[in-house]
Amino acid sequence: MPVLTSQFEAALTNIEPSEDDKTNAPEVHSQVSDALGADAVIAGWGFSAILIGSYKRHVSIRRIKDVDVFGRLIDLPDDVLPSTLLSEFERVLKAAFPAVAGKLRVKRQSRSLQVSFPEYDGLYVDAVPARPWTRDDGLEAWQLPKRGEQEWQATNPDELTRLTTEMNDADHHDGFYVPAVKLLRQTRRSLMGKRRPGGLVVEIAAYHAFASGLVTGPTHADYFASSLRETANILRRAFVLGFELDDPTMPGEKIVVRAEPGDKVALVDAFTAAATRAQEALDSDDPCAAAKTFQELLGKAVDDQGDSGYVFPMPPTCNADGTAKRFVAVTAGDQVVPAGNRRFG
Repeated sequence: MPVLTSQFEAALTNIEPSEDDKTNAPEVHSQVSDALGADAVIAGWGFSAILIGSYKRHVSIRRIKDVDVFGRLIDLPDDVLPSTLLSEFERVLKAAFPAVAGKLRVKRQSRSLQVSFPEYDGLYVDAVPARPWTRDDGLEAWQLPKRGEQEWQATNPDELTRLTTEMNDADHHDGFYVPAVKLLRQTRRSLMGKRRPGGLVVEIAAYHAFASGLVTGPTHADYFASSLRETANILRRAFVLGFELDDPTMPGEKIVVRAEPGDKVALVDAFTAAATRAQEALDSDDPCAAAKTFQELLGKAVDDQGDSGYVFPMPPTCNADGTAKRFVAVTAGDQVVPAGNRRFG
């Protein structure tokens, strides 16, 4: 069974967000949060911003393009409409972040305001307004504007952060959960590109896969193969059998997945095939062939300039095509030895 520990650790390093992104993400979050909190109307609604999203949960992969500001409005009156809320956020943010060279920096979306930061390599912030909400059974969560801006949609991002931390702790998967989610997100990107469903859907499915108890270690290779298999099973149940994807943060609710049915099935098929290949690699006695499979599944890291190489390196004893390098042994006293390359030092 090829463990390939060094190669998996290198792959995780290669998909880690850059140091610039790690520095810039909290900076743009603060700029947007400060602008909203300084407005009298929004401050009067009890504005309190927190960071949410994959960056907050430490499962983002290179490169970070968006940062989510979750604008909690604790004292928002019940009669304020979602459209009004979005208009107030838009008013404040357009004043705080005016156009640059004639190009608008603030874009109104279905449930948020997007603020671009061209000075930070195209990084942007999604400012999401939300009001507190309590379900009939007493569950406390939040509501944000629903597509169409006339109704509300329930969400619970704080709980997803808590669940992620818990699943990754020493009592559960002892630090292997977050790396596995990052590898699964990279696999989705490698296999599906920019097609939906996106990385969050894979992350939610992966959470259910880990919660099932069927994802096992003890190595990154084991976790990668078994999480691929079980995540594919969860996605098949949701998108092929029609049970949809359960929201782990709000029992009884389903995740809203904005993707065409054909794209959902394509993701299922891609992960199912990937899981088969990963398990075959794990069961193989050929570490070079196994490494080549993992390399192909995880694909290349992509920056704004394009491909930047495979994220999973081949072991030094392997050729790029997945075959083993041939080494000729020389024994002391041999009268004939293989020729060298005439290079020294």
